[in-house]
Amino acid sequence: MKKLFHQENYKLWMLALLALSIAVIAYPFLPEEIPIHFGHNGEIDRYAGAWTIFLMPAVIIVLIISAEIFRFLDPKRKSYAIFSKQYYRVHSLVSLLFILIEIYIIAMSVGIEVMNINHLMPAIIGILFLVLGNSMPKFKHNYFCGIKTCYTIASEEVWFMTHRFAGKLWFVGGFSMILTVFLPTNAVMIAFLIIVVILTIVPILYSYLVYRRLEQKNNGR
Repeated sequence: MKKLFHQENYKLWMLALLALSIAVIAYPFLPEEIPIHFGHNGEIDRYAGAWTIFLMPAVIIVLIISAEIFRFLDPKRKSYAIFSKQYYRVHSLVSLLFILIEIYIIAMSVGIEVMNINHLMPAIIGILFLVLGNSMPKFKHNYFCGIKTCYTIASEEVWFMTHRFAGKLWFVGGFSMILTVFLPTNAVMIAFLIIVVILTIVPILYSYLVYRRLEQKNNGR
């Protein structure tokens, strides 16, 4: 039990409690079916029973438990003590994302007019990438949290250089995602997906190039 409840993750449990409280308070006011999926134009295209509002706090609790399991199982678990602040910050941001989705679904369910989700989500995820970009250079070598390619896992130097580069790239990418709110609805998701592809592929390619460069340098000695 001590592994699941400790000083470093108490904020995560507070967020889980907040999500559960929101679901409990909102449940009596929800219709029998609530929206659970939105189409490419942001319109609701799938519904489910009102009980599904409790899936959000459940997902956050699973996230908390997974964070502790991964940390415990990681052969480099000692590294987490160095960047635990950044490690739990990432999980806190993801938990906040689920809470915002929960609130959005509740608002849509009771007829409150809110921003089109195809404009809202890229901006929220952009903020997530901004914070991740700022935190990523502080991620220490491990097997579960960060950009995990065969090259970053094989070399701590490649890990460090890749995360320092990716941190800057993700910060710029996050800011670009936020700016997509000013695009027409049809263009928002296209621009968002292009940015996501860039933020995913470029760091992987960069880790390969850095690994090859260091390998050539070492072989040249």
